[in-house]
Amino acid sequence: MVHHKKNSRPNVDKTKSHFLPDFQKRFDQLLSSTVSPTSSGVIGFIGHNVTLPCRYDAQSHGVLSFCWGRGEVPRSKCSDTILSSEDGRYLLMGNLGRGDVSLTIRHVQESDSGIYGCRVEIPGWFNDQKHHLKLTVEAGGCQGG
Repeated sequence: MVHHKKNSRPNVDKTKSHFLPDFQKRFDQLLSSTVSPTSSGVIGFIGHNVTLPCRYDAQSHGVLSFCWGRGEVPRSKCSDTILSSEDGRYLLMGNLGRGDVSLTIRHVQESDSGIYGCRVEIPGWFNDQKHHLKLTVEAGGCQGG
């Protein structure tokens, strides 16, 4: 059973009900504008090296934590983190101090095809940059690696 005081002010609840939908709308806009990942495709050739680009504004944010994983980037961290595995085939050859955390895969194989995710952990709520890249590995090609 809920008890109400006789002198309670009903317009407080009314104000609250108007505020929450507006807040929710703004919160949803914030999420969609700051958390939306970028997506692109990269084509590599069997036996060659391929680089999956991932960059952020290091001049504004400084050097930040980041991770690379296979599959879609989850709400936090990375899934199937790959940087320290697979015989050292995964390298960071970009300029980390300038925000280039691109991933190079050495001697790419057909089994490397798929979705890769890069997350740059920017301090604050919902600030992380997420990049999804689809790697397609094909036979042949005359690009060296």
